[in-house]
Amino acid sequence: MKRKKNHFENKTALVWKMAIGSAFSWELAKLVGSDHPYLAPLSVVLCLQTTIDQSIRYSFHRIVGTIIGVILTAYLVSHLDMNGWILGLIMLGATFIAKWLRLDETVLHQVALTIVLIFTFERKSNDYALDRIVDTIIGAVIAILIHMFLFPPDFTKKAATSFEKLTRQLSEILLELSHWIQLEWGREKAKMMEDKINLFSQELHNTKDALNMSSKSLKFNPFSKKHESILSMYGMEIKKMNQGYQYVSTIVGTLKEWEKEGQPSSYDQMEVGNHLKTLSEFFENLEVLQQNELKKEKETDLQGLLDLLPSKMLLNSQPSYKLYRDSFYLETKKLLKSLL
Repeated sequence: MKRKKNHFENKTALVWKMAIGSAFSWELAKLVGSDHPYLAPLSVVLCLQTTIDQSIRYSFHRIVGTIIGVILTAYLVSHLDMNGWILGLIMLGATFIAKWLRLDETVLHQVALTIVLIFTFERKSNDYALDRIVDTIIGAVIAILIHMFLFPPDFTKKAATSFEKLTRQLSEILLELSHWIQLEWGREKAKMMEDKINLFSQELHNTKDALNMSSKSLKFNPFSKKHESILSMYGMEIKKMNQGYQYVSTIVGTLKEWEKEGQPSSYDQMEVGNHLKTLSEFFENLEVLQQNELKKEKETDLQGLLDLLPSKMLLNSQPSYKLYRDSFYLETKKLLKSLL
C-alpha cells in the first residue's frame, strides 16, 4: 500500500514539473527571441529523469549532442539535396565522429536526432539550428532547477519500507527455526526453510538496490541532509542483515544434518530454540527510525546471550550430537559479535 502511494506521489510530482517547466521554458525561449519556442519544453520533458543526478547527466549529453549535430550539419544541409541517402551519410559521419570522441551513447542519440530535425527544418527556417541550441539549453536548465527545488525526488521512504519488510522476513525465519527444533522436529522442514531463505536473499538484494537508488536520489538535492544521515544508518544496518542471512543459511544446514541423526536432548531443544527466539526479537526490532532506548535494550539482550554461550557449552556435557550443538553455538557466537 505504501509503495503504491509513493509511486502515485512521484507520478503526480512529475506531472506538475512537466507542466510548470514547459510553460516557463516556452515563455523564456520567446523572451530571448526564439522562433521555435516549442524546443525548450521538449527539452524539459526529456530531461526530467528519475533523479536529479540523472537529469543533469542527460541534460549535459543532450546539449553536447545538439551542439555537435548543429555544427556538423547546418552548413551541409543548405548546400546538399534533401533525400534519405544524404541524410544517412551525414548521420553516419556525424555519429562516427561522436563515437571517435568517446562520447556517451546518449550523446550519439542526440546527435542523430538533431541531424534529422535540422535536415527537415533548416531549409524552411534559417534560425532553426541556433534556436535549437539555445532552446535546448533553456529547457535543460529549467528542468534541472525545477527538479531540484519543486518536490525533489527522494526515495528514502521506499528504502525504509523495503528494509522493514526485510527485518520481518529474517525475524520470521529465525522464529520458524526455533519452532522447528522445539516443536516440529522430525517433520523435515529443511526444504521449506531453504526456500524461505532464498526468498529472503532476493529481498536482501532488492533492499540494497532500493538503498542505492535512494542515495542517488538525494544527490544534488538541497533538502537532503536529514535523509542522508538516515540512509547512512540504513547502510550500516544492512550489514547486520547480511550477517543474519549467512547465519540462517548455515544453521539450516546444521539442523538438517542434526535431524537426520536423531532426536536432540530436551536441553538442547530448549536452549537452541530460545537463542533463535532472542535473535528473532532482535531483528524484528531492528529499525533505524526507532527510539534509541528500545534499540539499546535489544543490544543488551544480545550481550547477555553472548556472555552465556561459553558456559552453556560447558554445562551441556552430553556427548551425543556434540558436533551439531557446538557448531550452532559457534555460529551464534560469531553472529552476536558482528551485531554488537
